[in-house]
Amino acid sequence: MPRRHTEEKLAALKANLAHHHLDAGQHDLLQSQVSELEQQLAMQPPMDPETLQDQLRQWEARLEAEHPVLAAVVADALRKLAAMGI
Repeated sequence: MPRRHTEEKLAALKANLAHHHLDAGQHDLLQSQVSELEQQLAMQPPMDPETLQDQLRQWEARLEAEHPVLAAVVADALRKLAAMGI
């Protein structure tokens, strides 16, 4: 996936998640993970796509195990983005 497209998806995800009510801990955790992802996307040279994909899968699994409600919010946001064609 081209870098610009990934950045657009990330921005849309952040905007979509802003509409969900999260407690402070969930919000901080999500913000931390998103910030880490943004830093990885900004790396020069860019991160290997397979490595990034593996990290995202690990994050998803950890999020589902440790914070199932937050994982459901993220999954809902991603479904909405996919339905919009993003």
